Amino acid sequence: MTAYNDIFEQEHEDQKATGSDAHLLRRLMGYLRPYMPQVVVILLLLVIVSALGIAGPWLVKLTIDRALTSDASNAERLTMLLRITGIYIGVLVVTAGVHYAQIMMLQTTGQRVMFDLRRQLFRHLLRQDMTLFDRQPVGRLMTRLTSDIDALNELFTSGVVTVAMDVFTLVFIMGAMVWMDWRLALLSFSIIPCLFLLSMVFRSRVRRAFRKIRVRVARINSFLQEHLAGISVVQSFGQEPRRLRRFDQLNEDHTNAHLETVAAFSVFFPAVEVLSTAAVTLLLWKGAGLVASEAITLGTLVAFVQYAQRFYRPISDLAEKVNILQGAMAASERIFELLDRQPNIRTVAEPKGSDRVRGEVVFDNVRFGYEATSNDGGNNDSMANNGSDDEPRERKIVLDGLSFRVEAGERIAIVGSTGAGKTTVISLMTRFYDVQEGRILVDGVDVREWEPRGLRHNIGVVLQDPRLFSGTLRENLTLWRDNVDKLDDAIERVGLDSVIAGLPDGIDEVMREGGSRLSTGERQLVAFARALAHDPPILVLDEATASVDSETEARIQAAIEELLRGRTSITIAHRLSTVRNADRILVLHKGRLHEQGTHRELMDHDGLYRRLVDMQLKSASVDAS
Repeated sequence: MTAYNDIFEQEHEDQKATGSDAHLLRRLMGYLRPYMPQVVVILLLLVIVSALGIAGPWLVKLTIDRALTSDASNAERLTMLLRITGIYIGVLVVTAGVHYAQIMMLQTTGQRVMFDLRRQLFRHLLRQDMTLFDRQPVGRLMTRLTSDIDALNELFTSGVVTVAMDVFTLVFIMGAMVWMDWRLALLSFSIIPCLFLLSMVFRSRVRRAFRKIRVRVARINSFLQEHLAGISVVQSFGQEPRRLRRFDQLNEDHTNAHLETVAAFSVFFPAVEVLSTAAVTLLLWKGAGLVASEAITLGTLVAFVQYAQRFYRPISDLAEKVNILQGAMAASERIFELLDRQPNIRTVAEPKGSDRVRGEVVFDNVRFGYEATSNDGGNNDSMANNGSDDEPRERKIVLDGLSFRVEAGERIAIVGSTGAGKTTVISLMTRFYDVQEGRILVDGVDVREWEPRGLRHNIGVVLQDPRLFSGTLRENLTLWRDNVDKLDDAIERVGLDSVIAGLPDGIDEVMREGGSRLSTGERQLVAFARALAHDPPILVLDEATASVDSETEARIQAAIEELLRGRTSITIAHRLSTVRNADRILVLHKGRLHEQGTHRELMDHDGLYRRLVDMQLKSASVDAS
């Protein structure tokens, strides 16, 4: 199996169920509690519709026994026929009206439940730490919010309510049949055990198939999200045929999983039809004898046959509802598995820390490693584990006893070779992850005692590839806050005003996803203005100029100077020329602080920092030649 398949096997077909169908249904029904008045009305309407549904065969019985085969005069028969016809039309009109009201209330309630569930799931994702997003492809998480939720929507708006109506219909039909003739009723009920056994076998087979379908839908979504986002790389290296073959394989797996359900239904429906036809045949054979002996009337037998056909139809229809139910159960397993995952980043009951910090940062013997994925046994998709350290996993150590102090208002630069742990320092300081050993202090308070949002409000981050969202440029600068008072000043101080002046709609220009209308340097200016407008006391620049050319870098250096003035800053950079003016430079090597000092001190020391500078100068001279 290829490495790509190994990644997708994180979500294996035989994943352990998170509970029985009854448990899952009880949990799903909990989302109906806020809408119990509407649910009660819907159930009452269902009872009325089901009760009216049994009127037809009974009216047929009256027509045969009183209007067609009785000894009454022709005028009396005609009057009876007109009366029965009027009643039947009235029943149809009332049924249609009640059914309309029931459908409207049902669909509205179902959509509100899906709104609540989708909102809860997205809110839960917003609270998760980065470990989840490291281990789960974005496309797979999107599947939980889209197609899995849609499967539950069908359950609420079609499956459960239709099953309830079928159950009510069966109860009313069984009552009518027993009341008319208990002997024929028992004969009609004789195939129920066979139908029950058949349904159990069918349910088990279909459940497995629907689990496979949900897994394969997630795989396709993950594949599409990844490759459409990276379409330029695929096209640049001419990999379209290979990627198409891989998609064909995923698509075929999805098709085969659906064909398993088709095979199950192709057996189940004919089997139910054979059993119901056999029961009706027995009913006609037994009923004919009773009619001949005048034990029952002809109208009773005709009504019985009609009731029997209606009795077996809901049972047959239940197979289709099982289809919906099993799809919803497979989807709910995956949704609840995600909802049950508790983030590693825990919030203390009484968080400490002030609203605005001075900016002192201390790393005290910090040890941290990312979870390795190679030894997870192909079960990385299981999110029932809350990710705590109760179940130790092999970790790739990145920081190994790192200690340093940043004074309030000090400008610090962190340099080192790739993999030295520079970006990890930022991720731990902002509590995207929590340390395994040691502690990180901000103004003397362990970051684990901060409420994450309060901590991050004090730290501004400018990344190498700034993320812009779909929406206006103003929304990307304010991040949807209404009280950003320093926005205009920030725009002017970083030099973004000239960029805005060149946009047709100015600051209200609508950005496409990723800010594709702006150049890389312009997007960086947006990120600088965004950070400055929010005025954080601690600022982090993570390779903020690594992806721009030298001319653009020189253009935004002034913006950086404005950004750093009067605040604690930590700058991570591969281009060592950008950190010369730092108050202190920290050189990391294999997760440890190897050396520190000013640029001049480190160059005089003739250590790792000087070797890094010499290597960059040599590389630059080679490029220039």
